[in-house]
Amino acid sequence: MNTDLTIEPSLLLMPWPDQIVLPTDSEAGTRLPSAATTIEWLGHPSPQAEEYTERALSLFSLGQIQISISDATEDLLPHLSMDESYILEVMESGVSLSASSVWGVLRGVASLIQLATKNQLSPGLTLTDRPRFPWRGLLLDVARHYFPIGSLISVVDGLAAVKMNVLHLHLSDDQGFRFPSAAFPRLASEEHYTADQLRGLVAYAAERGVRVVPELDMPGHVTSWLVAYPKWGSRQTSESRRFGVHQACLNPLDDEVYQSIETLLGEVVDIFPDEYLHVGGDEVNPSWWQSDPTIAAYLEEQQMSAQDLQNEFLTRICAIVERLGKRAVGWDEVLHPGMPKCVVQNWRGATTRDRALQLSRSVIVSAPYYLDLHYPADIHYGFDPEASQADWLEREDALQSDPRLLHIADGIEWTKQWRNNSIEFEGDVRALGGEACLWSELVNPDVLSTRLWSRLPVVAERLWSPSSCRDIGSMYLRLQACWQCLPENPEETAREKLSTIGLNGPELNVVSLLEPVKWYGRLLGKRALEARLAGTEMPKARPYQVDTPLNRIVDFLPPESLAARRLNAVSPFTAARQVKDLLHALEEMQPNPLLLELESVLSALDSGADLLLALQAGDCSANAAFEQMQRLAQPQDEYVAAPLIYWCRFLSNGSLAG
Repeated sequence: MNTDLTIEPSLLLMPWPDQIVLPTDSEAGTRLPSAATTIEWLGHPSPQAEEYTERALSLFSLGQIQISISDATEDLLPHLSMDESYILEVMESGVSLSASSVWGVLRGVASLIQLATKNQLSPGLTLTDRPRFPWRGLLLDVARHYFPIGSLISVVDGLAAVKMNVLHLHLSDDQGFRFPSAAFPRLASEEHYTADQLRGLVAYAAERGVRVVPELDMPGHVTSWLVAYPKWGSRQTSESRRFGVHQACLNPLDDEVYQSIETLLGEVVDIFPDEYLHVGGDEVNPSWWQSDPTIAAYLEEQQMSAQDLQNEFLTRICAIVERLGKRAVGWDEVLHPGMPKCVVQNWRGATTRDRALQLSRSVIVSAPYYLDLHYPADIHYGFDPEASQADWLEREDALQSDPRLLHIADGIEWTKQWRNNSIEFEGDVRALGGEACLWSELVNPDVLSTRLWSRLPVVAERLWSPSSCRDIGSMYLRLQACWQCLPENPEETAREKLSTIGLNGPELNVVSLLEPVKWYGRLLGKRALEARLAGTEMPKARPYQVDTPLNRIVDFLPPESLAARRLNAVSPFTAARQVKDLLHALEEMQPNPLLLELESVLSALDSGADLLLALQAGDCSANAAFEQMQRLAQPQDEYVAAPLIYWCRFLSNGSLAG
């Protein structure tokens, strides 16, 4: 049985290292003397590591640093099996960093920067560190919204800072195609990357030990493909600005389609050298296939289902990928008893992971790490990629009773359909690793940093650190400290963005207590959400599409209010008085039109504070207060008042849990 790791509360590192030797009591209060940084390279220095390391450490005065690379092998590109282990020792004479490879040096430098930023380089401190999983990534959807190459460069910097090593680019979808094909020039959307930009990104990422894995999603999610080249489908379609599953599919019986795909993927691998190539495979709507006379006749003749036909398509695509010298990755809808060799990226709950393992397929775990769901950091942190299916399902079920997620409990119930055809995998659960996913329907470059960095570091820790690293309180302290080493501090950036659109200090203080609704509540809207839960989703009822501006208060709010968490550190009655003071400050100011959409949620927050103060004064019973607080804590439009959730928890059990 795992025992939770003991974490030194004052050491602000994320991800937490594999092994730590702390300074002795006599050493703990001392720090390295400030002196100009000089680096001495020993063993087999790498020009790649030297240039990056000297540039990265140039902002610090760290004195003498010795860096040793023991393996003479020069790996110019990061890869799945690269050795990222390192040993970092802080001595009175300076710092020693030793690693077998350049990749270990880069990870050690990331730890050194965090320690230097927080002035925690105490003689006697030793980190002996290595990652738990070789695949630690982020999927960024650049198809629904386009992210300029500068945004991607910044993302790579952040990934390196938290020791993540894969940037998975979702380059195509129904709404956009961002890859520059010379063979099929009409494919590229108006906003797309040039070949030189993508090659530059790959090189930049490689210098930081980050692999770039491209994805072209097929045979579904191809509306943008078929607008440009209608002959690849069995029906005509038109440009789409809406979100949600589309019917457009490639024609799986047309040899010309496969020839075109081979040409296209050849262009992709010419730019992206990574061993892995993602071919999508998710959310294939079979209606086009079933309604086309030729395809329908083929299905009947071969006694095949639409899923069988998709597997036949995948088999031919994987053969193309293999001829190109790559290994295919697909979303877990590619699971099939006769599926070809293909890495499975799990996104539909715990059971698809185990179905893949039963088929002896390698697995990348993503299901618990969907950042676009606006979940709090500790929820992502709680899911282990290699937990037993029973433990994982129990944790999934518990989400429905989490006070912060009660408003989307029906939506979580809806996802249990993904457990159909589940199996009890009997062997040892092993995963390549995992990826956090940030789908971009409600994300553009303006809101990227707040959505991403607010929680990605805790996923990085789950994938790097020992499974016994589970202390939630420590995690939140170290998460906020980690933000100082990222390209942008998400909480500070949120305030800056909100200030830019017209909120002042007192308004920001109140707004910081709010959160966006969770799951797909915002993306679907009330009508489509109700339809989805009833099994008759109506995509046209969705309030957002590609060209909907993302410039409201809700767009810039962090997914989790840490201001509310900090307020939770005091007694609920003290917190209620503080909230009343913040709201009173707003009443003394000229009304701000931007706050009109917050009228309902701020009224609920005000009433909740009044309710607690009435309870304290003995003017109402605890049971009555709890029932009323539950009603007040329901979302108002797209907003949740986070303090009300904490107060509900207090009233339900008599203590305010963290």
